[in-house]
Amino acid sequence: MSKPRRNTRESRCPTCRINTHWCFCEHLSSFHNNTEVIIPMHYTERWLTSNTAYFATLVLNKCKIMERGNMYDPFDPNAFDFEENNYVYLFPTQDSLPLNEFVADHRKTCLVVPDGSWSKAKKFHKREDVLAKMPKFHLIDVGESIYELRKSPGENFLCTYEAIAHALSVLEGSEVKDHMMNIFKVFVERVKKSRKGDFRLD
Repeated sequence: MSKPRRNTRESRCPTCRINTHWCFCEHLSSFHNNTEVIIPMHYTERWLTSNTAYFATLVLNKCKIMERGNMYDPFDPNAFDFEENNYVYLFPTQDSLPLNEFVADHRKTCLVVPDGSWSKAKKFHKREDVLAKMPKFHLIDVGESIYELRKSPGENFLCTYEAIAHALSVLEGSEVKDHMMNIFKVFVERVKKSRKGDFRLD
């Protein structure tokens, strides 16, 4: 009999959060991105193994998560400095522009990507005034997600990790996207194998 899900944490790798047999930490390496990445994440995503925002923090040198939705630890709008940073809020809205139309200025470019279910993520900028102030952008011509662990709403809808990879490719070049996606493919395959109980690692 298999162990209940709640009793399997002790057999998971503390870093990649997968059963130690399918651990893929040897594939994790940090990329020194120039664009800082901030991920406002709904706090309920924190321990979900299907969440991808966490993995972005493992492979990008400048990437952090800011939780929101937790009444005991509120989202901090004072963490954002508009004089120092030129924020790029990545989420498709009625007034969002294609990311390739973004124009950098003298400030540091900072990519902000909301993370959560689609129903939750689309409300972030409506409920946080500091996020509402940021210019909105969206990705184009990225095709379908390779992330098979959650259902995608359709073409050009990516998981958070993929969205960051494609956005940084526009802002910095393809090297960072290639780095991130090579690791992501391993992550997806290992999680799929762990769910199926497939012990082959090749």
